Amino acid sequence: MPTYARSLTDDQYDQFRTALPKYCASTVLTIGGQSYTAAALEALITGVLGARAAVPVAKAAWLEAIAKIAALEASDGNTIKQAREVVAVMLKHDPVALAELGIEPKAPRAPLSTHARALATEKLRATRKVRQTRSKKQKAKIKGNVTGVTIAPVVTTDPAEAGETEDPSLPR
Repeated sequence: MPTYARSLTDDQYDQFRTALPKYCASTVLTIGGQSYTAAALEALITGVLGARAAVPVAKAAWLEAIAKIAALEASDGNTIKQAREVVAVMLKHDPVALAELGIEPKAPRAPLSTHARALATEKLRATRKVRQTRSKKQKAKIKGNVTGVTIAPVVTTDPAEAGETEDPSLPR
């Protein structure tokens, strides 16, 4: 894995690039087994500075794209997810279509073991006992007298509410 030198600042790169032709115009520098002229080094530095200048622009575009994705997923993602679920239910018996849509079919529900079924039944009975819930037949057997309640008849004065109709031939 290559090691990278500690990065210089943009000002340091720029100062070196502008001053290099002044002090090393005709010098050929051998670095890492390769020979470089001042013009070649200046081109290298210009490339590095150009790449560094492109980073903030690329980062801003990347952040804008991320924000756009987040906004679209917030507004449309739930609708697409629900549509996918509806299609999965519609095509639950067609594994080929589900595979083409990228939807994994739901695994069939495994039946409970005898022991698990017995535990579930006991839990159900205990819950009904605690909540005092009863079946329809048990509720029908419960009778009681209601005392202290007075029922007053409702009398209406409007003939339309009482079910009487007006004769259209009579004057008003």
